[in-house]
Amino acid sequence: MKYILLAYTNRDDWASVDYTSPEFKAMCDFYEALGKELTESGEMVATEGLAEPSLTRTVRRSDGGPVAVDGPYAEAKGVLASFAIIDVAGHERALAIAARIVDAIGDTVEVRPIGGDPLAEQ
Repeated sequence: MKYILLAYTNRDDWASVDYTSPEFKAMCDFYEALGKELTESGEMVATEGLAEPSLTRTVRRSDGGPVAVDGPYAEAKGVLASFAIIDVAGHERALAIAARIVDAIGDTVEVRPIGGDPLAEQ
């Protein structure tokens, strides 16, 4: 069963990250090791970190047709930082992987089934 893991981080933390800090290096090392592990087990489908949130645009329907607007908005406290698509045996395995990310990094991770009948796997 495929799942998408959406990792959200605090907007202020994103803006103030020190890319030379030991903490940032530890996060990178964790993600590298997890990616290698999931690739070797055949569970990794794809993963990417996302660019600076200020570059985001949201396309919405309007009376005149689709309109792109700036976003996410400054009042939003959390921003989408990365995603991973995994193909695992079931819901519990997806949650276990997400829990490891939360424990190591501190971000919030949304776990969402992709296609299929997610209730059949729970």
